[in-house]
Amino acid sequence: MTNQNTHFYCYSTNLFHFLKANGQRYNCTGLHTETKRQFWQFNRTPELSALLEEYERNKTAKLR
Repeated sequence: MTNQNTHFYCYSTNLFHFLKANGQRYNCTGLHTETKRQFWQFNRTPELSALLEEYERNKTAKLR
């Protein structure tokens, strides 16, 4: 299994706050080597996947 399948890298401050407010804990934070944008690394879990889907649904609904 590759690192990409076991971890989720969040580059969105809004998404980070949503995940944190819903009980998700990140492993570490850092800066992208080229863009210098901050990211947060989360373990991929069924709970995280469900929250990501909910976030996308809410984001899409607000655009309509």
